[in-house]
Amino acid sequence: MRGVVAIAQNTVREVIRQRMVLVLALFGVGLVAASQVLSPLALGEGRKVVTDFGLAGSSLLATLLVVVLGSSLLHKELERRTIYAVMAKPIRRSEFLLGKFCGLWITAAALIAGMFAIVLGVVTVSYGETPWLVLGAMALTVLELGVITAIVVFFSSFTTPALTAFFAAATIVAGNFADDLLYFGSQGAAPWVARATEAVYWMLPHLTVFNARGAVVHGIAVAPERLAFAAAYGLLYLMALLIVAGAIFERREFR
Repeated sequence: MRGVVAIAQNTVREVIRQRMVLVLALFGVGLVAASQVLSPLALGEGRKVVTDFGLAGSSLLATLLVVVLGSSLLHKELERRTIYAVMAKPIRRSEFLLGKFCGLWITAAALIAGMFAIVLGVVTVSYGETPWLVLGAMALTVLELGVITAIVVFFSSFTTPALTAFFAAATIVAGNFADDLLYFGSQGAAPWVARATEAVYWMLPHLTVFNARGAVVHGIAVAPERLAFAAAYGLLYLMALLIVAGAIFERREFR
């Protein structure tokens, strides 16, 4: 366990060196600028529009960073051959993978917390009202990023950075439209097509479970039971992915 913590800490430092503070600063400037542009066009709904724009933008930006940075984490270790020094220590490959996952998820959670704090600050200063309900949406977004991080780590355990980014992005997009996929597969298609789409539906991450941004923008709080369900689903899904990824990575040949 000590090795996992050490690898996670090293991963956090490595990701922070990618100028995450600059990302936060640019996000803050962009949100302030958007609030000034969108508010006059919102017909009295400026607070909702800015909040919605900020939450959606922060979630999209954090997802992109996880995919882009996470897809190359393992490849960099192989390219620099630093992984051989790590593997020489009493640590299993699956523990190394778990450390990478934890470090990337922690960093992504810190990033999303910073961006949500910027949203709260901008809305409070601009409209004199703090939308505390967005904290529920933030908790769900952190869980969603955990699942996305596990997806990236899973693909990076056996393929190249470019393919990892492509497969992860495709899975994320499909996960947001999993219900639509199941619906279209059941509309008069051949029985084998319906069974295939149903199987894909259950394998895909149902990312809509974690999306409460639209609700909180309209003043609807995230119910405790929804948060509990999302936490249980997200943790079970990411654990399953990490177990499979660990098994694959244990058998991978390094060159």
